[in-house]
Amino acid sequence: MNRLFSYDWLKQFAEFRETPEEFAERVSLSGPGVERILPEAPYLDSVVVGYVESVEAHPNADRLRVASVRIGAKKVVKIVCGGSNLSENQWVAVALPGARVLWHGEGDPVTIKETELRGVKSFGMIVSANEIGLGDAFPHEEREILDLGIAFEAQDLKDGTLIRKLLGMDDVVFYIEVTTNRVDAMGTVGMARETATILKRPFVWKPAKLPRTEDIKARVKVTVHEPDLCPRYMAVRIDDVTVGPSSWWLKRRLMSAGLNSINNVVDITNLLLLQLAQPLHAFDAGKIAGGIQVRSAKNGEMIKALGGEEYTLDETMLVIADDNGAVAIAGIKGGESSGIGPETMSIILESATFDPVSIRRTARQLGLQSDAQHRFEKGLSTEATEPALAQAIKLILAECGGTVASVVTDIRKAPYVAREFHVTHAEVESLMGIEFPKTEMVDILRRLGFGMKGKGDTIIATVPWWRDLDIESGRDLIEEIARVYGYANIPPVVPVGIAPRPMSAELVWEDRIRTTLQGAGLTETYSYSFVSEDLVRRCGFDPSLMLRVQNELSSDMALMRTTLLPSLLVTASENRERAEELRLFEIANVYLPPKGLKKIKNGLLWTELPDEQLELGAVFYGMKNPWRHAKGVVEHVLEEMQIHDVRWERASNEGFWHPGRSVQAFSGKTLLATLGEVHPNIARRFKLDDVACLHMPIEFLLKHVTEAPSFTQISTFPPVLRDLAIMVNRHVEYADIEREIQNSDELLTDVEWFDTYEGKGLPTGMKSVAVHLTFSSAEKTLESDQVDAVMEKITLILKEKFKAEVR
Repeated sequence: MNRLFSYDWLKQFAEFRETPEEFAERVSLSGPGVERILPEAPYLDSVVVGYVESVEAHPNADRLRVASVRIGAKKVVKIVCGGSNLSENQWVAVALPGARVLWHGEGDPVTIKETELRGVKSFGMIVSANEIGLGDAFPHEEREILDLGIAFEAQDLKDGTLIRKLLGMDDVVFYIEVTTNRVDAMGTVGMARETATILKRPFVWKPAKLPRTEDIKARVKVTVHEPDLCPRYMAVRIDDVTVGPSSWWLKRRLMSAGLNSINNVVDITNLLLLQLAQPLHAFDAGKIAGGIQVRSAKNGEMIKALGGEEYTLDETMLVIADDNGAVAIAGIKGGESSGIGPETMSIILESATFDPVSIRRTARQLGLQSDAQHRFEKGLSTEATEPALAQAIKLILAECGGTVASVVTDIRKAPYVAREFHVTHAEVESLMGIEFPKTEMVDILRRLGFGMKGKGDTIIATVPWWRDLDIESGRDLIEEIARVYGYANIPPVVPVGIAPRPMSAELVWEDRIRTTLQGAGLTETYSYSFVSEDLVRRCGFDPSLMLRVQNELSSDMALMRTTLLPSLLVTASENRERAEELRLFEIANVYLPPKGLKKIKNGLLWTELPDEQLELGAVFYGMKNPWRHAKGVVEHVLEEMQIHDVRWERASNEGFWHPGRSVQAFSGKTLLATLGEVHPNIARRFKLDDVACLHMPIEFLLKHVTEAPSFTQISTFPPVLRDLAIMVNRHVEYADIEREIQNSDELLTDVEWFDTYEGKGLPTGMKSVAVHLTFSSAEKTLESDQVDAVMEKITLILKEKFKAEVR
């Protein structure tokens, strides 16, 4: 899973000194892959603070005005502006010429230029918040410009200051791939710990402590009815909070991770989800009737979630409830009835751990996903709840005011016992394949947070709680040591006595066909093996003949495809506006019905696994007569595989294919390829005109492959070139003509077609075919009479075989 991490935020928890590029390069070699480095605010370049000295009416436009704006020491410019809230003595954001902004906050960025609007010159643009990517941080009405005087104190504003500097948004954001087993690294603290270990930098984060509550007698009443599904549940009440907009620093942290601000309470729970990878939830305490119950839902129980969507629950799902019913779908989404709003004065903070299988199953059944669900379904430690709750209390008291009004309720299924594994120094060196000091092994594990002790050659490591669902054996300790050391630092040595395993013929030819098609100008595509029932029907195929997936992720992935053609049509349709011509191919398995099929009411019952077969599919679009290109590719592949005994017949399947422009290639009774134009009705469904496809079952092709082609040395003697034009019946195939000519004499080394003609000057039903012929000998220069003899021989063969007449 990929996550966004602010470098500035990471630096709060570890003392990094590397440039972003150095950080990304080194970290990517030892674990988390940094895929991209992004500017925190891409639309703030050349945007400065401006002060509006005066505003005048535009002489030629009622809705525009002309502002005199000071954008630096003694520099005042005229800017035409249509902002409804523009006024004198106003602090604004000015995009100077060269800045790139989102016009009205939509579409692709445009470059600001010094221009003339309705007869008045305008230097730059006074922008709204959404035009520089800050619409969520600074909400505004339509046509309103960004009023910096509302968001900032006057003493903090100075004309000419870069907006990026004013907002502190000169950071970069890393787009990092985090493996699904490392939920801890999905949080900024976990990523800082991980990368600090790799870069050998001090990790300085310290967990917050729960507040002292010895003098408080009140308690949040919590009953956990399903301890197996909720092994730990913590809650605390905070009174007299003030719910409102978040501080800028909090909004900025959320923005750097792609989240919008909601209100200060909710933003803090989202912040800690990003920081610690532990989801939290806040209930409006005034809307909770009685106590909190963690229980299974009742069959048919309804809940309206945050956002207004209603869900019907069943007894397999876990909910958080009060005396009146469910107030949250546990670990997935809160309920609207207990949500935080401006009127909220008291909150109950929840920090809990839920069973990952239960969370995943419920989310799939309801078709509901959330950031919290993504963490919980991968498994979180019961020990993650306390530091997250402690930090949340600290931030809420600082940002929202209020007082802690209850002791911290903490219900857990069982005491926590840290896991412990051991490995020997010799085992580590053996698996890593290098000599490695034991002290460095211990140092790496200690920096990752493992508790260390040892005896002799043995290393004993206590797993930290944030890794207790990830580290499962001593072998995992070796993996940790190896990756932090750096796989790139381990010399690549082929083990003695191990020979490369020979590739199967199917793999060899798959690779050769792929290379052949790429060399012929085709582009390879990749698509899912799953398709939707709607797509299958749109292509004229029967979905009942395809294997239906029982637990499909979505309706778009309900069936396992029996052909590549629907996927290729979708790819062509989605890319038709990106290129004038498309030549796309895919080589992948299709899943055909096995022999053991039984007919049932709604289709077929699959009693065996599908028959997986490797298939080549291709699509051609945007060129004249695309079926000719498809046929050429088929012939090229067959020639590469040395399959020469090929018979062409009109295709019998007229569902997907054009009834008059589709053919099939056979060798004996074996179908080698089907190609042609797609039926016009089907092509229109994908907004494609004159589109052709082909498919070739590679398994069948392999049965007819002959020996590898042989090569002969080019003659050192000059060749003799002749042209030959013959008249034959229009139904005679050129391939047959070429085959007869090619086999006529060993002195003939090449046959090249250059013209076919039908029409004026020829009898009805006849055509003229012209070819270049090349003659050569490896022993001597050929005489004219030798070539004449071969030409006469060729003429006689063509006359006998096709009743051809020389023109």
